Amino acid sequence: MDFLSIDVGTILFTLINTLLIFLAFKFLLFKRVDAMLEQRQAELAATYAAADDAQNAANADKEQYAKLMQDAKEETARIISRAEKQAQQKGDAIVEDARREALAVREKADRDIAREMSQAKGELQGEISAIAMELAEKIMEKEISKEDHSRLIDEFLEEMGDKA
Repeated sequence: MDFLSIDVGTILFTLINTLLIFLAFKFLLFKRVDAMLEQRQAELAATYAAADDAQNAANADKEQYAKLMQDAKEETARIISRAEKQAQQKGDAIVEDARREALAVREKADRDIAREMSQAKGELQGEISAIAMELAEKIMEKEISKEDHSRLIDEFLEEMGDKA
């Protein structure tokens, strides 16, 4: 059973070889792997930093956009308010002009009516005077009795009713 025997020399030789291989790998291979891992970690850190910067920039842009939108809404409200005030002022001016024109038309109509009434009174007085003159002439032409006098007055009143 030689093949199952434990040889201390072989074990020591194997341990020393394993240790030498480990040290060789450590100095030759692990340094490169560590450098590559550190480089990859630095790249990841740079990527995360860039992503954070981009996120911060996006948030800043979003805040700026929100502020611009708020400013635009406020400006729109000011413009609308100004336009409403101007429209109200123009409307008030138009109403005031219409009121003044209506008042002027009414005053002119009142003056025209007063003038027409004055002319009508003058004409009516002229007609009454003419009729009174005719009546006086008829009375002078003949002596009238009480019946004739009543008849003349009735005729006068009828003529007045026809002319009015």
